[in-house]
Amino acid sequence: MEIKNVQLDDLKAEEKYWLSFPLRPELYNELREKFAGLPLIIINRENEIIFGIDYYHFLRSTDVLYADVLQIDISPKDALILNYNLKESLTGLNLYEKLVFIKRVMPLAEPSEIYRKTGLDINVNKELVEKLDLLLSTTFRRSFVEETIGLKTELKLCDFLPDDRETLLDLFAKIPFTTSHQLKILEMAEEIIFRDKCSMNETFEKLNIEQYIDTDMEKPQRQIIDALFKYRNPIYTESEAKWEEEIKNLHLPDNMKVTHFPFFEKRNLELTIQLQDFEELKRFIDKIKVHKPA
Repeated sequence: MEIKNVQLDDLKAEEKYWLSFPLRPELYNELREKFAGLPLIIINRENEIIFGIDYYHFLRSTDVLYADVLQIDISPKDALILNYNLKESLTGLNLYEKLVFIKRVMPLAEPSEIYRKTGLDINVNKELVEKLDLLLSTTFRRSFVEETIGLKTELKLCDFLPDDRETLLDLFAKIPFTTSHQLKILEMAEEIIFRDKCSMNETFEKLNIEQYIDTDMEKPQRQIIDALFKYRNPIYTESEAKWEEEIKNLHLPDNMKVTHFPFFEKRNLELTIQLQDFEELKRFIDKIKVHKPA
């Protein structure tokens, strides 16, 4: 291990050690100021850059011809793990970069070793491995980098046809949903596609989903989920409308509320009564006793 001053033209920016996306040279310029005098590029014995590709490109954009580098004798596996740990500690890694790391290191190390040496917070299971190439395609790159959706949503989206996937990704890019709401939308979308044999774009046009996106409407997430739910469950929607009308006709006092069993799966009803205190409760019970049928 030694610190050397080398010509930038002699360095090799090999893709096999490249985790950065997007390139963030400005961050490494800040690190140069924080760690004055320390090399921000690490290379192996073949002059391949194993850490600091961002900073390398920053230097290439300036008039700098030489740079201090740390050269070490290290295996490809350990080089990738070192790269991951340094980037995570100094600049952080987005989800896309973590998946790139998995793709690079997986042929070289078992998941148990990867977890132990990096603290990786992604479960490298069979589903992830099978879908990894698709997840790393340009289709998902924007959503990963901008962190508009999580890995669970991404994995589920892999099961959709490309056009439907693009429509749903576009929705999640424009409107922020929680992960649970994203998965709920995907569940309903999957059922609608199966039932109607139509694309998600056609469904969105039919429901005029764009009206919730291009306005300053408060809580558009709720409106979109409700629109999809009503379309997916027409019988329930009809029953709910009838229920609302029946409750309205009861003219209940303000302190009473009646609710039905979820999805009307049972005929049971629940009556909630709000009373000011225990004395009012006793008066209420006495009234019930007086009017109790013989």
